[in-house]
Amino acid sequence: MSCILLLDRGNDSLKAAHAEPGGPDGAWRIETFEGHVELSSILSEAAPVGVAYSSVVPSWTRYAGEQLASSGVKSVLEAGPGVDLPFELLIEHPESLGPDRICCACGAVAMGLGEAVIVDAGTAVTVDVLSAGAFRGGAIYPGLDLVLDSLHRGTAALPHVTVDSGPPELPASNTVDAIASGAVFGIAGAVRALVERSLGSAGPDSSVLMTGGRMEIIKRHIGLEVVPVPDLLFRGLLYLYLTNLR
Repeated sequence: MSCILLLDRGNDSLKAAHAEPGGPDGAWRIETFEGHVELSSILSEAAPVGVAYSSVVPSWTRYAGEQLASSGVKSVLEAGPGVDLPFELLIEHPESLGPDRICCACGAVAMGLGEAVIVDAGTAVTVDVLSAGAFRGGAIYPGLDLVLDSLHRGTAALPHVTVDSGPPELPASNTVDAIASGAVFGIAGAVRALVERSLGSAGPDSSVLMTGGRMEIIKRHIGLEVVPVPDLLFRGLLYLYLTNLR
């Protein structure tokens, strides 16, 4: 069956979702591709009737535009500030706003929300405010993997540490656990502070949505009630496709 192909090119991977035309939001299969993957092979397998994509990697954005232009797919949407959006961009230099942040805010709209604080815990952590029909900006903070990598690269003796589950409790009794705990609890504390400050600028009924690859680890330790929405970006990307190209 033909589909709408949704592509999310983040800093570390490409995610593809196959949404059935007219199907409910979230009725898709998501695949993750690490490293370079030929877009032509994904298009060949999916045989989409349309494509919508979000990319934060300029070189991949150019590559995708060239591939899609020669693919024969007639309905293509590149997410960004230049498409019709369901909210006003009340920020300086809206042309520089990342398409991932736009898509996540559109995902909140697709869920029926007009007031939200949106946390995307990926390579970077973004905390954005959607309120009174406008995207009002937010904050950008280093994500978990960036913190762990920078500690290793910026010091002579600290090892490279990965965190795939919950951190050890404090006080940590060895260097590896100390790094893991410091990174997770430190970022969780920063996210909590950013969310609390952001709620002061949002409406009184605002929901706190969380998404991103590091969502599960971070949300358990921020001490706030959040709504986990793993596919928030894809919800917004599909919304943009349907409202701009239908």
